[in-house]
Amino acid sequence: MNIFLIYTWRDNLSSILPYLKNPGKFKNWILCFVIPVIVVGLTILVISQIGNIKYKRPEFLIEFGLSSVFDIPIYYLWNFPLLLSTVVLIILLIEKFTFLKSLLFSLLFTIAFLSPGVDKFTAKFQIQNFAFLLPVFGIVFYNVGVLKFFKSMWISIFSIITSIYAFVLIFGSDNSFLIKTFFARTYSQWDGIFSVRKISIETIDLIFAFLIILFGLFFFIFDRRKTK
Repeated sequence: MNIFLIYTWRDNLSSILPYLKNPGKFKNWILCFVIPVIVVGLTILVISQIGNIKYKRPEFLIEFGLSSVFDIPIYYLWNFPLLLSTVVLIILLIEKFTFLKSLLFSLLFTIAFLSPGVDKFTAKFQIQNFAFLLPVFGIVFYNVGVLKFFKSMWISIFSIITSIYAFVLIFGSDNSFLIKTFFARTYSQWDGIFSVRKISIETIDLIFAFLIILFGLFFFIFDRRKTK
């Protein structure tokens, strides 16, 4: 699907060359690794203040959890074609990367995640059915900010992977597509490494989304100052 859409905008492909030619500075790669870790750390801190959070030893901690961390370079290469086409599409769709365009794109991209399970949402509206969209929107918006600020496809792809990894490895996910695509094809879910009480999963999603959106806003603010 991405390839088809890119083909329709083939006359504008020259606009992606600056992003393709820019590998980014090493310190910026490190920053895009550290920020999702900080966001997760702050999320845990907030949870500990309003609820109860304890470490638990999940099943397949070594096989899935630790191995996923060491396999990040492998999954970077494995998912590179998909993520590269996605980043190219983002550049073509919101070439000037204004704040409103980026916000609208992030919202529309997030809504697209409803389509695989739209039948269960239309049956009965329940807020918990939509809670997973919060971290999705947060991660998308944050990474559009990363792409706008660093103007590097390579850093942006790495940032997408690390932000997904940080959230899923710590808090878990039952989205089989996400797990099989970015982690391991032999697993369909991951429970995370913490047991949380007194607050709901939806609250965790909201806290994480708010924090990572905040960091995304910083990228837009700093980029605006840089271009003045």
